[in-house]
This record gives sequence, structure tokens and C-alpha cells, in this order.
Amino acid sequence: MNQSNIAPKYVGVDVSKAGLDCWKQSTRNQGGSFKNFANSGKGINALLKWIPKGGHVVAEATGGYEELLVCMSHNLGVPVSVVNPGGVRKFADAQGRHAKTDRLDAALIARYAEVFKPAPAPKPTKTQMALAAHVDLREGLVNDRTSQLNRLDKETNPSLRAHLKEVIDCLGKTIAKIEKQIDSLIASCPKMTVLSRKLRRVPGIGPVISSTLIALLPELGTLSRKEVAALCGLAPYARDSGKKKGKRYITGGRAKLRRRLYMGATAVLRTRAPLSVQYKAMVARGKDKMVALIAVARKLAILANSICKPFASLEYADT
Repeated sequence: MNQSNIAPKYVGVDVSKAGLDCWKQSTRNQGGSFKNFANSGKGINALLKWIPKGGHVVAEATGGYEELLVCMSHNLGVPVSVVNPGGVRKFADAQGRHAKTDRLDAALIARYAEVFKPAPAPKPTKTQMALAAHVDLREGLVNDRTSQLNRLDKETNPSLRAHLKEVIDCLGKTIAKIEKQIDSLIASCPKMTVLSRKLRRVPGIGPVISSTLIALLPELGTLSRKEVAALCGLAPYARDSGKKKGKRYITGGRAKLRRRLYMGATAVLRTRAPLSVQYKAMVARGKDKMVALIAVARKLAILANSICKPFASLEYADT
């Protein structure tokens, strides 16, 4: 039998900070088996030995707790996919499954994978992983600095104000160092270099947004308009029923990309770029300002993907 025609054996993994609740489907019947592993190198090694030959690991995105599992799966050549938890929850609701336990959640992820057959995540290069880690750390430190600046505004004690200024100054210097390291990482990879150069020519996309797109959207240039909007969390979903036409809403996707593109859309409005003109036209026609701003952010994502298409065949290289 052709190996390519053999259905993969999906293993659903419900990820938490401390543990991995796993369900593997039985090849003999409709049941399966459940087991818990520690979310650590040792635990993941045991998990990957436990899954059947031809197994395909599927985990929900958790904001980072799944990263070690993904990395070790790649290193051992085990197919791994990270799926949107919102999609899994809707899948459960459609089946009338409202109960939640570790065992049921893991089994649900495995069943979801059997139905929707998610594509394995491509293995990132060391440079890609380093860039993603630096971009993530920069965002966290920027948020910390903003928090301390807000606290400084309210603080009246001179001694505490002095301490806060020291913290803010230290955070600023660290952020500047990380930004230089991000620039160096991008410069070390020819594909990243050309993508960054092209992206930064787009009004609204500066160094921070371009590095975020390259780091968190490695599929850039290979997606359709609908796919890139969905991955960036900017795809509008209808709420229509019968004759009632509900307001469309955005959900899912990669939240960090959505936040950055929203900031880019806000920056575009201060320019005379075509997207700024389109925003004003939408508002003039009666569109809600927030709806129009999200539309600009979505068009930014589509434009970024479009200008990267000629370079999609280039490989991400480590130097």
C-alpha cells in the first residue's frame, strides 16, 4: 500500500503550563487511550515515544506553552500542527459537547484533527525561532515600560518616582538592544532581508511591524486574501439569521499580528496614502470608524502578503 494513502494517526494534546493531556485514537476500535505527561523535555520525550508510528501531534495554540512540544516534535521528525482553540470549541458546540475535562478536551482535539486534517507546521530555522523569541520579548518589555510610565504619571512620592524612572530608563535601553539584535537577525537571512525591505516601503509598516510579520507569519507570500486575513485575526464573520443582518465581527487568528496591524492602520491615517483616502471615504459613507479602521488593517495584511508573493519560493536560511 502507498504510504501517502495511509491516514495519519492523530494525537490530540491539551496543553497547559505544567502538563500535556494526550489522547491517541485506537487503530482497532472507535475508542482510544488517555495519558498525561509533564510539559518538560523529559515529559515530551516520553509523549513522543508513546504515540503510534505515523502519529501526528495536534495541539491548541496557548500563547507559548505549546512551543517546546512543537520544537521537539520537529527535531524528532514527528508531524505537528497547532490549531485555533476557537475552532475546536465551535466544533465541540456543533456536536453538542459542552462538558470539559482534560480527557474529553484531548479526545476532542484528536477528533477535530481527523475531520479537518490540519497541515503540519513547517519546521522553522534557528534564525526564525530566534527572531520570533526576540520579537516576543520586545513586545513584553514595551508593555512593561508602558505600565511603569502609567504608574509614574500617578505617583507623587519623590523617592518612588526616582525608582520608577530608573526602571523605565533600564527598560528603554534593553528594548533598544533587542531591536538591534532583531535587525541583525533579519540581516543574517537573505529572504528576511528582502521581505523587510519590501514591507517597509508600505505606508504604515515600519521596522516593528515588518519584523513582527516576518517572525509571526512565516507563511507570508503564500496565502490567499482570505487566508492572510484569517491568520491575522482580521477576517469579518457574519451574524445573519433569516432576514436579520447582524454586525460582522473579527475573531481568532494570531492576536499579536492583529495588534500590530491595528497600530499600522492607525499610523496610515496620518498620511496621504491610498488606504487613508479609503478610510475617509468609508467613514463618509456612514461606516463606523472602528469598522473602517479594521478594514484598513485587513487591507494592510493583504497588501503585505501580496508584495511578498514573488519571494515565497526563497528559503529561510541560517548563516
